[in-house]
Amino acid sequence: MPRDNERTLALLRHLAGRPGHDEVKADFRQLLLEEFGAELAALDFERRVPEVRGRLDAVIGRTVFEAKRNLDQEWDDVVRRMPDYLADRERAEGERFVGIASDGLKWVVFERQDESLVRVKDISLDPEQPAVFLAWLDGALALKSSLPPDALTIRAELGQDSIAFHRANQMLAALWDSLKAEPAVVLKRQLWAQLLKLVYGREVESDALFFQHTFLVVVAKAIALAVLGLRDDDPKRVLSGAAFEAAGIYGAVESDFFDWVVASPQGENLVRRILTHVRRFRLDEVEIDVLKVLYESLIDQAQRHGLGEYYTPDWLAAKVVRNAVRTPMEQKVLDPACGSGTFLFHAIRNFLASAEEEGLELNLRAEEVTNHVAGMDIHPVAVIIARVTYLLALAPSLAIRAESLYIPVYLGDAMQLSTQPWMKGKELAIQVPDPPGAAAADNGMIGRRRTELKFPEILCKDIRLFDKLVAKMRQGSEQKLTREQIEPVFTLEIERHYKRDVTPAEAEGVIEMGATYAVFDELCRQGRDSVWTYVARNLSRPLALAFGAGWANVIVGNPPWVAFRHMSADLQRRFRDLAKGERVHVGGKFATQNDLAALFAVRAVALYLRAGGRIAFVMPLAALTRGQFEKFRSGSFHSTRIAWDEAWTMDDSVQPLFPVPSCVVFGRRRATSRAAPETVRAYSGTLPFRDASEAVADQRLAVAENAPKPAEGRFVGGSPYRSAFRDGATLYPRVLCIVERPPTGRLGMSRAAPRVVSRRYAQEKAPWKDVPSIEANVEAEFIHPVLFGESILPYRVFNPFEAVVPVLNDGTVLDAAAAANRSFLGLHSWMSAAERSWNTHAAHETMTLAGRWNYHNELGAQFPIAPLRVVYAKAGTLPAACVVRGREVIDHMLYWTAPATEDEAHYLVAILNSETSRSRIAALQARGQWGARHFDKVMFNLPIPRFDAESEVHGALAAAGREAETAAAAVTLPDAVKFQRARKLVRDALIDTGVAGRIDALVARLLDGA
Repeated sequence: MPRDNERTLALLRHLAGRPGHDEVKADFRQLLLEEFGAELAALDFERRVPEVRGRLDAVIGRTVFEAKRNLDQEWDDVVRRMPDYLADRERAEGERFVGIASDGLKWVVFERQDESLVRVKDISLDPEQPAVFLAWLDGALALKSSLPPDALTIRAELGQDSIAFHRANQMLAALWDSLKAEPAVVLKRQLWAQLLKLVYGREVESDALFFQHTFLVVVAKAIALAVLGLRDDDPKRVLSGAAFEAAGIYGAVESDFFDWVVASPQGENLVRRILTHVRRFRLDEVEIDVLKVLYESLIDQAQRHGLGEYYTPDWLAAKVVRNAVRTPMEQKVLDPACGSGTFLFHAIRNFLASAEEEGLELNLRAEEVTNHVAGMDIHPVAVIIARVTYLLALAPSLAIRAESLYIPVYLGDAMQLSTQPWMKGKELAIQVPDPPGAAAADNGMIGRRRTELKFPEILCKDIRLFDKLVAKMRQGSEQKLTREQIEPVFTLEIERHYKRDVTPAEAEGVIEMGATYAVFDELCRQGRDSVWTYVARNLSRPLALAFGAGWANVIVGNPPWVAFRHMSADLQRRFRDLAKGERVHVGGKFATQNDLAALFAVRAVALYLRAGGRIAFVMPLAALTRGQFEKFRSGSFHSTRIAWDEAWTMDDSVQPLFPVPSCVVFGRRRATSRAAPETVRAYSGTLPFRDASEAVADQRLAVAENAPKPAEGRFVGGSPYRSAFRDGATLYPRVLCIVERPPTGRLGMSRAAPRVVSRRYAQEKAPWKDVPSIEANVEAEFIHPVLFGESILPYRVFNPFEAVVPVLNDGTVLDAAAAANRSFLGLHSWMSAAERSWNTHAAHETMTLAGRWNYHNELGAQFPIAPLRVVYAKAGTLPAACVVRGREVIDHMLYWTAPATEDEAHYLVAILNSETSRSRIAALQARGQWGARHFDKVMFNLPIPRFDAESEVHGALAAAGREAETAAAAVTLPDAVKFQRARKLVRDALIDTGVAGRIDALVARLLDGA
């Protein structure tokens, strides 16, 4: 960390006061000398620039500095002079320069792009946070030759807001423009995009993401080089891993998708700059997963959320590993969703500590680690980073080792779910993308063969053998061997590996490998060999680790947290089939809330964990409390049994941590299952920052042993009103049913069959955002107001929508054919267009469009529409319920019931809107980043009795509810106000009138039985 001495703080406070041109310059000089250790001879102040008739305030390294009295007032002068100053220095030195302008308080970084001045980054100096400012300034100046590898410095020097990343990103964009026609370069991007599609279940690739990943990987490889103390300055050798193989370390760094960058001299220069920048860090001091910090800074949070990536802080990972791995030198540890490698880091350090205690010879420690700790992830960038993290953890034992090392971190799908397209029967089949511009008639063929690389399962199951065979394949192609010449080489390699003759099954595998070699060799001759061996080796790893009884004694980690509703359609289908097969799927109202984390845990145990082995997974707290995890908590599954024996919980106060409350579950693979325990270790308290060390966490967090497990949501019993309320209809996709009325001319519009057109939304998602709108005259009886979750305020309806609702008054739901048969020609026209769109774009659905809208009869059951209904929103952090008295149709984000009387309606709405009710069920709700959220039917766990007109409390609640409805209706809402703001305005008004407080008191009496 920067030295926060009093002299430095005094300088920063003085600068922040905008002391004037000369004093800013003097203070800046003093700061460089004292805080950054700059040599006086290296500082060039008051340099004259005759060509531009000016004088530079200072030149420091490759930075031009301009001091100002007030930057806002002198901005035009900066913009006029800075381009000339930068151009002058770049002409003189032949290198790129950056410019910094400052008045002491405001600091702005500039650079020249295409003869124009570009504002790169700025900051306002806060002298109360000196570390933040000094780290930012060093990122711009790059003066310090020795940097601490802590989270703050890593982000400032290399993160998304750093000067280094900004400049590298521009260079990568220019490189791509110059190389994007090269077949080998394009192929690497195609394969990268192909793997990302498997990861996310949808197309996510973009220039921005490709450049982010490339920068991140180059930095990671530069860090790996620095960790080993290697001084190779050849960018191609660095990125290909040649420097590492020369040092006897394999699998840490190798050619992959991202070495496209060294296909030109400009790219090599960029790699050299990154190498120089990274070497400034004191990486021998690493105690945390520094690359996790960098990954989280560079990769957008929305992208990580789509994959369920919630990285575990070091303090928690360290505790989980130590608790799960009791005998490190005897147990094999696997993290099947290793991400950037946090759990691997602590498992390795755990092993090394044990090895030191037990006196294991120094030269054996690194190799023994690689035999005991392994990781896997489906994300290609995460895997590369995790390998470097593995090296960082091994650093204390790398200098003294007896043998070559193979870093056991693999690119693969641990669930063997998303990589199913690669598997065909008993073989791994990798499809080769067509080269750019390939004729459609080629259809992915080489001659008469499909462009595929096939590897038989029997040869994939042994990691070391498979690596040897793939290496022979590449060597054979380089030596121009024929298929007939390479097959005996494969056979000999198998015999040497196993020290026996090949089996008949292995002999068949050799023949298949020979056919694959012929395809590979032809690709090499086309200049398209690229990364095939890299892809093949990695995709085979899950098969090898799952072979036999499983590889691991302990499985640790943080599996992906992805709710079913957030999965892509393709992943939903595969998830549903596999989850049902494993008996972990929960249907009904929880169908959309099933979480990938549960299935991942079960599959990981079934595939990789030996009998009696231990699992320790970080999970959302819902795993212990919510209905969608009910079967998971049982421990009984189709392919395995888990005896859950321990759990830790982190409540809302443990922040910063994850977006939702979390837990850790521990269990063993047993012949008989055991449900989740009834007591937990409960953590509470706040942390100063997310990357807090374990020592800081121990100081700041309270721990309660044998605390009661958080209450599970109840889904039966409780109030008799539970069964009275039912779901609304799933009116999706909205473009096919939600409508608005287009403008009319002088002739007006038919009341019997008004003209309607699809209502469009900015939030529409593919494929529906690209579907054309429907427009038709539809019979008025089928056009209804519709209430969504956002249509409900406390005690008041808000902005209903309109929809085409194809339902007769008796509840019969009509499709296009039925509408025509009953002579509803307008409805027939609309439904015909809607059904064509549905059938085209929802091919994965087994239901018809009308069946989707009327799932579980949720639409038909609303007809005939009751004249009096109570509705409430099932989502949100605060309740919203009201009385509905019209012909509105209710959407599935609402629950509704038809009370017998107005008094009963007001009684229910008062209870449902009450803060007393909300606070009493908060512990049973799902937890989000902002606390308890979503209501569903949790409210009916409260003892809410049926309305009794003779009860004094019931009558008082009904009267208070009626009063609240009148008060809510009187609230003036601004035009275009959002529903969240509208709800707050209504709640504030009810509090101000005092009716909200009276209702809360009455509800407390009711629930307490007074």
